[in-house]
Amino acid sequence: MKKFFVAIILTALAAPVYAQTIAPGDVARGKDVYMRDACYTCHGTTGASTSFVGPKLAHAGLTANRILRQLRQPSAQMPAYTEKMLSDKDAADLIAYVLSLSKGPTPTGKDIPLLNR
Repeated sequence: MKKFFVAIILTALAAPVYAQTIAPGDVARGKDVYMRDACYTCHGTTGASTSFVGPKLAHAGLTANRILRQLRQPSAQMPAYTEKMLSDKDAADLIAYVLSLSKGPTPTGKDIPLLNR
């Protein structure tokens, strides 16, 4: 039981570290990073992920902390993007872009002109 409480305390203390390391990013530059590093191959060009490889990013309720944690220490099949592979500046820009994908209403079939003929 003691180990359980220690684990909870360590987890709570570790979470703010990510919050303090995220600088404001540039959305346009983040889109360039997203395309350059081929994030679209798993998550789709609009973050909607029509594949079974990566989860959708747009309108998924993601926070900057959660995105950074997934980039640096992924919980699934995604490769880790260490600071050597993806600088903190590129990570901040990428996070800004991913968060921008959730702005506006969630797209529906009504938004696709071909489906409305």
